Amino acid sequence: MFLKLWEVILPLVKDMRLRFALAMLGNLVILWILIGFFKKFIPDLPESFPG
Repeated sequence: MFLKLWEVILPLVKDMRLRFALAMLGNLVILWILIGFFKKFIPDLPESFPG
């Protein structure tokens, strides 16, 4: 059971396009968190800045 699942997952993990997409998604999430955190320290910033 586990080996069959591993045979399906392993080619996906080796695919660099999928790794790149996951890294970019992680970067966007981190950027969204940082913008939300630092928004309160920047004066005169509109409330709807990220969107």
